[in-house]
Amino acid sequence: MFEIGEESSKDDSRILKGHRWRKGSARMRRIGQLIRERMHRFQEPIYRVTLGLLYPVNWFLSSLLKKVKYEDSVLHISFMIHIPYDTVAILRKFGMKADYLAIGESPYWDQCDFRAPVSRWPFVQALKEFLFFWRVASKYEIIHSHFVMTMSSSGWELKFLKRLGRKIIIHYRGCEIRDRERNMSLHPECNICQDCDYDAICMSETFRRKRLLAKRYGDLFLVTTPDLKEFAPEAIHLPLFAPEIDRQMVAGHKVRQDPEKVKIVHVTVHSGIEGTAQIQKAVAHLTEKGYPIHFLLLQNIPHDKTLKEFTNADLAIGKMKMGYYANAQIEAMYLGVPTITYVRPEFMTEQLKASGFIFTDLEHLEETLRYYLDHPNKLEEKKEIARKSILALHNNERIIRELIGHYSEVKRNGPPLRG
Repeated sequence: MFEIGEESSKDDSRILKGHRWRKGSARMRRIGQLIRERMHRFQEPIYRVTLGLLYPVNWFLSSLLKKVKYEDSVLHISFMIHIPYDTVAILRKFGMKADYLAIGESPYWDQCDFRAPVSRWPFVQALKEFLFFWRVASKYEIIHSHFVMTMSSSGWELKFLKRLGRKIIIHYRGCEIRDRERNMSLHPECNICQDCDYDAICMSETFRRKRLLAKRYGDLFLVTTPDLKEFAPEAIHLPLFAPEIDRQMVAGHKVRQDPEKVKIVHVTVHSGIEGTAQIQKAVAHLTEKGYPIHFLLLQNIPHDKTLKEFTNADLAIGKMKMGYYANAQIEAMYLGVPTITYVRPEFMTEQLKASGFIFTDLEHLEETLRYYLDHPNKLEEKKEIARKSILALHNNERIIRELIGHYSEVKRNGPPLRG
């Protein structure tokens, strides 16, 4: 009995110590949180003060180092995604010094040439940006900004890029340039903003400030799809590149568990702006009626896995609200998969009509799907022309020469770029 009581006393002591430790640990976490919250108030002022102290140094260096640059060079700046990575790879084939600076992290893509400097301490952040700018970014003749992204968190370097004589290209790719109210007013029946689940970034203060910087410092403006010209009328439409996919990389994924069913793939990052709910509803109605469909929704997965799922698909659906198609639809077609999408009448061409695309809207999606399920020979005809037609629509050599032409023009009186 005594031994049991002694053990019980020891257990009680351990429990009490554990309780005190947890209580103390929780108190320390709370204190740490309060310190971080207090510090957060001063982060922006400290960052700005540090930049202010560096201003005369930047001013001096931007006068001194104008001729320190790579010839025929461009630095692409973007979120961490595969598109700029592919773009610089194509530019290199045409003789340019092209590199990609990625902003932030992504669980779906991690390949780039440089990563933007980051620090939790504001004065260190400013110093890191200063060093990276003069060691790397300042040496490129052209800065090609996707999504209005800048090397620094504030865009302070744009002024000094201009003093150095560098050229800045702003490449609008989506919602960073859209005007939600205007879009809904112009296209009340169907538009990408109706069920926005992208945090309405077009209305955010961050992108409002970025658009002002772009307007002030941009030398040339590009858009990826023609619908964006409604919000940037001065911009030039540069078509999207066809993917330069290693087909061996995605080969060997042809076997399907349910080959008797029609595999339909829908890829999205933000389902609200894609019309995903309506797509699922149309497919569900047809499934209820007995149509053999394997519907696969791919959301927030690595790019290579998306491509592998496309390789054995029968049909793809995407961009049913925007008014034009985008990268995922081009990738599906490149891999030989006919793709249902929505293109507004004013953007329709004879070449598009004759392609492997299948055009419809959300209202008639179920009817369109039923037609191709009832007429598999028609779907097969679209399959046969999908890859060839998308390569004709998005000829990479033609597009890259157009882009290099823009680079040459924006340099004004500089030497012509190779390619």
